[in-house]
Amino acid sequence: MIITPTFTANFTTNFGAHAAAAKAAWIAAASVFTRNFSDNIHVNIIVDAVAGTSVFGQSNTGLISITYANLRARVAADAKTHNDQVAISPSGSMTVTDPTGGTGQWFLTRSQAKALGVIPDDQVNDGKTTFGAGNHFTFSGPIAAGTYDFQGIAAHEISEVMGRLGLSGNPLGSVPHAYSLIDNFSYTGPHHKGLNGGPNNNFSIDGGTTLLKLWNNPLINHLDSRDWAPGTNDSFNQFSSPGVVNPVSAIDLQLFDVIGYDLIAGAHAAAAESTAAASVSPSEEVFEASGVAHPQ
Repeated sequence: MIITPTFTANFTTNFGAHAAAAKAAWIAAASVFTRNFSDNIHVNIIVDAVAGTSVFGQSNTGLISITYANLRARVAADAKTHNDQVAISPSGSMTVTDPTGGTGQWFLTRSQAKALGVIPDDQVNDGKTTFGAGNHFTFSGPIAAGTYDFQGIAAHEISEVMGRLGLSGNPLGSVPHAYSLIDNFSYTGPHHKGLNGGPNNNFSIDGGTTLLKLWNNPLINHLDSRDWAPGTNDSFNQFSSPGVVNPVSAIDLQLFDVIGYDLIAGAHAAAAESTAAASVSPSEEVFEASGVAHPQ
């Protein structure tokens, strides 16, 4: 896997004296994915910044429509790990039949579609990540008090371009009920999917028998349905606190493994590595409240 950033002139201008450090931090965040996944694809991302703090971190990405039958077949054909085999097993989360009963339309991000062979690999832009240069960030080393882990924020946004975003039955353009692959791994209990987001929605690969981690509840805060709920510090959390490292965790890699990417055997995320921050489907802005946890 090759992730290629294109840093805009605004990124350099708005980060000013911190631009080189911010670029290096973004590249370090991307390397977590390229080290741990072996897909023979190019992921091409525009990296932008705006002045001030009206944006914390945000992403947007192109989406590819796919039938559920084709989606399930592609996931099954790409199954290379134990996680994948559990997911496509008779008791797994990738059910043979469309869990929406045909009432929903399914989507992949462009990079997911390349990873699953739905579209050929190319050098076309796959998405964009944007950051508010006026926020207080730490770009490398220990996270200073009152600042936010930029590598964690960057990894979060990169992961959304790559497919870690929930559509969760919401309208998308002329589509009344849109779903993404990650929505299929949401359960409230054994055999009870939580496709649309809400309370007690958990990540599960075995049809809800094992609830691995709690998703954010968008019915409470109107934010991303497939970020993690508050808990341990994690790059994929909905909220990020100042002064802490937000690493890409082992469960984050497991999640990426089952939503289309090929996890390298023995891959793991070191606790000292940081990576991750914000947005939902095509785009989302997040506003700063200094010194408190930020929605990502």
